Amino acid sequence: MSGVSYEGSALLAALMVCACAHQPAQTQFQVDRGAERSTSKGGADEFTGEVRVQMLMAPNGVRDFSAAYVTFEPGARTAWHSHPAGQTLVVTEGAGWVQLEGSERVEIHPGDVVWTPPGVRHWHGGTRESAMTHMAVQQQVEGGVVEWFEHVDDETYVGGK
Repeated sequence: MSGVSYEGSALLAALMVCACAHQPAQTQFQVDRGAERSTSKGGADEFTGEVRVQMLMAPNGVRDFSAAYVTFEPGARTAWHSHPAGQTLVVTEGAGWVQLEGSERVEIHPGDVVWTPPGVRHWHGGTRESAMTHMAVQQQVEGGVVEWFEHVDDETYVGGK
């Protein structure tokens, strides 16, 4: 062998086993059951109308993003807001609207994936006639995932400009 004795190899192996025993398990997974997940009402400071939020996951030290299902009843919407690392929306039900500040409003439908770049003010919600549900995914930066601004007024919501 290459100059390492059997006793030295055994000692090295024993030390490695001891070191590994003190490391957190990296192969464990966690299952959060949907039936056990609660839904909360969207806050009046962040939303207009009836909105329900079901958190799917939060940052946990290793995972640096959060995700939630958000359901907007007809006429409901977010306030203007931005995300420090951007946001991805995956529309799962209904029809909705999304608008970047300074741009035209866009209608979105199930299967549509919307990417909003970091720091860009925008809003999203149901249309006047349709509820809409989307999964929202956003990365945490320096402890935050969103910065909220003023509510979207009815003229902007209805007019889309």
